Amino acid sequence: MTSFRVRPRFRTEYPQKPKELVEKINKRLETQNDHIDGKVFLTHGLFRILPEHQHFWSPQLNVSFEETDDGTILRGMYGPHPTVWAVFLFGYAILGLALFFTTIIGLVKYSLHIESQILWFLPFLLGGLVILYFIAQTGQKMGVEQTFQLHHFFEESIGETVHIS
Repeated sequence: MTSFRVRPRFRTEYPQKPKELVEKINKRLETQNDHIDGKVFLTHGLFRILPEHQHFWSPQLNVSFEETDDGTILRGMYGPHPTVWAVFLFGYAILGLALFFTTIIGLVKYSLHIESQILWFLPFLLGGLVILYFIAQTGQKMGVEQTFQLHHFFEESIGETVHIS
């Protein structure tokens, strides 16, 4: 399940209507002992590992239910807790903006034949981006077992196999 994708996703069609699907999933949530907690509504569901079994890299599964004439379209996305996601988003944004402005300032100074020592920061900023990426990949690998746990729980809840893309 770990890959170069930051947030694995799936999309599948289900023959039953969303109301029946929600009832089925809620029934499974009440009877399971897989260390999974969830809330399911008519158009959306969120599944997480129970707090006592969570760690920093624990994933969660967001699922949306879209009613069609033939049944329901399920769209799901696995990802980290929103706090973890925000930390990495801001990290990439800060490093990316610093890289952008450092490059612009450095190249302008260079083109004007002024000392542009600021360009020496570029390798460090690029290195920071690479390090942040590898930390994210490591975290994804640390949460893969719980991601599989969520995935199998969801498949068992709806009674169908779901392929992740």
